[in-house]
Amino acid sequence: MQRDSDAAIRVGIDAGASLLKGVAQEAQRFERRLFERDERDALLAWVRAKAPAEVGLTGGDGAALAGLLDAPSRCFGEFEAWAVGAKQLLAQAQRRIPEPYLLVSMGTGTSVIRVMAGDARRVGGCALGGGTLLGLGRLLLGALPFDEITKLASSGDRTRGVDLEIADIYPAVQRGFTAANFGGRAAIAGSLKLRREDLAHALAVLVGENVALVCCALARAEGLSQLVFGGATLRGNPASWRSIESMTRNHGMAALRLEGGEFAGATGALTLASTAASG
Repeated sequence: MQRDSDAAIRVGIDAGASLLKGVAQEAQRFERRLFERDERDALLAWVRAKAPAEVGLTGGDGAALAGLLDAPSRCFGEFEAWAVGAKQLLAQAQRRIPEPYLLVSMGTGTSVIRVMAGDARRVGGCALGGGTLLGLGRLLLGALPFDEITKLASSGDRTRGVDLEIADIYPAVQRGFTAANFGGRAAIAGSLKLRREDLAHALAVLVGENVALVCCALARAEGLSQLVFGGATLRGNPASWRSIESMTRNHGMAALRLEGGEFAGATGALTLASTAASG
């Protein structure tokens, strides 16, 4: 049965290095789904069940997925899709961010995109992100899923011998400033009594702080002070987000976390495909 064009289902997919993100839109209703990288067949089954009119794809494996779909599909650049998707998510959250600003995609690694008037340009990034948190987390804590690592981190305290703070060296300095990640006395001594929660917290802060440092340096180089963060690394991960907020604030900048930001790329791919189809 042919759907009316206004009621047609459209799908966007962001095929990342660790996760496959899918967004389906029918009229003004959205459905969002996350799949592990090895769940490609489940993603394809989900898309086929939707029988979409168009599929927009982005991410490293977007082109490979296009050949497996039974629907018209288009591939879009990752940074363009992220910029368009971020705009959509900000609008849905009724948040207005003046352009230009830096958009930070915290996936397996991190990319930083300068967004202005429909233009998206990557200005830098780093090799820290969700892949770091998951890989090191499993080496330190055992074969845990990502959400279990972040749950542990949310109840931990890295200052219990895992991290070294500047205040540990200079007591007059305010607490909260890191001198050395995993440089605390108990960690250096190789203590086996360190709590799993504290190790997880230190790891989450290591990722958040250092990503924020890179982003603040890039923002300063671009003459900007507003940073918008998204990506699956921040999903259910308050420890990393608090460290990002603190670091950006200490550098005189503002950080905003996109609601549903792990779906920015997929949302952008969906929007771009819909625009191309209607044009």
